[in-house]
Amino acid sequence: MTGGEWAVVHAVLPVPGWLEGRGGHPEGYFHRQMIDAIRYPVDNGMVSPTGHRWLP
Repeated sequence: MTGGEWAVVHAVLPVPGWLEGRGGHPEGYFHRQMIDAIRYPVDNGMVSPTGHRWLP
């Protein structure tokens, strides 16, 4: 994800509650890492154990 794409996505993500003093604990992963993990199979397709590609 480029910096420009991240700027657009980051603007619509909610602010974590712990940053606003609403309690809770810090996340274990950054939002950008989670978005990249979701986008990875969408961008690259999914490969089955037999080697066949599944395209969403």
